[in-house]
Amino acid sequence: MSISYENSPAFRGYMPIGVENTEGKVDRRDQIEYAAEYNTTKQQLKNGDDHFYNRLRATNQWPDEIQPTLQPAIMDYTSGVLGVADRIRDAMCIALNVDPSEVSQLFGDDEPSFWSGKLVSYPLVFSSSDVDNSQGVGAHTDSNFLTIICQDSHSTGLQVQNVQSGGWIDVPKTDPDILICNIGELAEVWSAGYFLATPHRVLRHSSALHSRTSLPIFYNPKIDAVVQPINTEKLPWERQQTNQWKRQNNMLMNSVGKNSFKSLARSHPKVFNRHHYDLRLLDDGRIIKR
Repeated sequence: MSISYENSPAFRGYMPIGVENTEGKVDRRDQIEYAAEYNTTKQQLKNGDDHFYNRLRATNQWPDEIQPTLQPAIMDYTSGVLGVADRIRDAMCIALNVDPSEVSQLFGDDEPSFWSGKLVSYPLVFSSSDVDNSQGVGAHTDSNFLTIICQDSHSTGLQVQNVQSGGWIDVPKTDPDILICNIGELAEVWSAGYFLATPHRVLRHSSALHSRTSLPIFYNPKIDAVVQPINTEKLPWERQQTNQWKRQNNMLMNSVGKNSFKSLARSHPKVFNRHHYDLRLLDDGRIIKR
C-alpha cells in the first residue's frame, strides 16, 4: 500500500490488523495514523543529533488518490479539538493554582505542538474461536498530555479504570458531538501525580452488531519540551492512595519527545527495527544508541 506505515520512520500511515501490540499481545484493529507536520528532512534528523525523538518530525501520508477530502477534513477537525484540549488544560491549571500561561508556552508559537491522531476501526468478533482475540487494544496509559476521543454512536468497547477500586468501567455509547477525555502520562508528570494517567483498553464484544470506529487526538506540548512537575507545597487538596493500573517497568519521562518515542517503539517493533536499527529500546522505555 502506498501509505503503509512501514515506509515511515515516524510511524505514520496505514496500519493493518495485527501489526500493533500492547505489551507483546496483538491489538485487533486497523488504523491510519497522522501527526503534526514538520519541514525537516530525514538526513538532517539522523546526523549529529542525540535527541533521537527528532526523527519523529515528518510529514503525513494521505490517501489523496482515493479520498482527496480526508486530509482537509481531518486537519480542520483536529484544529477544533486542539482548541478544546487547550480549555481543559487551562482548567487543570486553575484546579492546581497554576497560572495557565506558564503551561501554555510549552504548547506552541515557534513550532507546532506535537499532537497526533488516528482513524481506528475495531472489527467484529465473528466466531467462538475469535473470542480469544477479543483485545482491541490492551490496557495502557497514553504517553501524551491529554487524549480527546470521538467514537461512533452505535458501539461500545472502550473501558477505563476506576483508580480507587481498580475495577474497569464501560464507557457508554456517545453521540458524535460528545468527546471523551483521558489524562495522559505527561499530565501526571506535570501535576506531580495529582492528575493520574487514565488506564484504558478496548474490548471487542462477541455480542456487538457493529464494528467500533473511533478518532482519538493525542494532545501534547512541543516535541522538544521538557515538562517540570509543579510545586505541590500549597495545593488545596491531596491525592488519596489509589489502585491505579500501571505497566510494569514503565518510565514516565518528562521529555515530550522521549516519552512519545517510547510508546511508538514499543507498539510497532517492526518499524522501529527497520528504520532505527542503530537504536535500542530498553525494557523501561528509554531509547539509546547501540
